[in-house]
Amino acid sequence: MNEYLRVARLGSLGRVVVIVLATAGCAGTPPPTPIRYADFGSVHVKAEDLRLPFVVEFQAGEQLPVNFEFSSEEFELSPTHPSMTLVAKQRCFVRFSDEGVRASLDPRNFDQKPKVPGSFRFGLKVVRGEPTKLDVGIATPRR
Repeated sequence: MNEYLRVARLGSLGRVVVIVLATAGCAGTPPPTPIRYADFGSVHVKAEDLRLPFVVEFQAGEQLPVNFEFSSEEFELSPTHPSMTLVAKQRCFVRFSDEGVRASLDPRNFDQKPKVPGSFRFGLKVVRGEPTKLDVGIATPRR
């Protein structure tokens, strides 16, 4: 069995979140206990032990390597697997559930309506005197 299963997708452009996952959970169950990100890959957290929903706790400064994949008949990515890392700016929590992926500063309050919605941007960035670039941007909701 693979050590991971893709959880969230953003359109047909590819995977956004790659995380360990097994099966879906039930409604009406108590909120899940947060799993420390630092414990992933240890003997304490195994792929086959996770069930939806689950919550991952990140501490400020923890680094989450990003796996970015691109597949196309017309283009290829160079380098094939660029090195990117997300760094937690502060202690936070990310919930993975049937409803998707949500982040919060509180391990129990994921359903608060954001003041500013998240966004996804994809297009060409054209600036005079600079090479034209593919422009991709992801902004998470602001609370």
